[in-house]
Amino acid sequence: MCKQQSNLSAGELIRDRIILEAKRMLVNFKLSVSAIAEMLNYYDSSYFVKFFKKNTGLTPEAFRKQYYKKQH
Repeated sequence: MCKQQSNLSAGELIRDRIILEAKRMLVNFKLSVSAIAEMLNYYDSSYFVKFFKKNTGLTPEAFRKQYYKKQH
């Protein structure tokens, strides 16, 4: 059903949503990457960092630094 409606698999939609939420938390809250990982149900923060990097090309900290660099 997901594939028919959005041309994305259910897994892709879930991953996209997790990445979107992680990005939002990285730029809007002063939380550690470990805290964000745990809030997103990744109890192994190193796995979360790998997941984030695989899907964005950046580590969470690099994403955060890049975002704030562009803002200033």
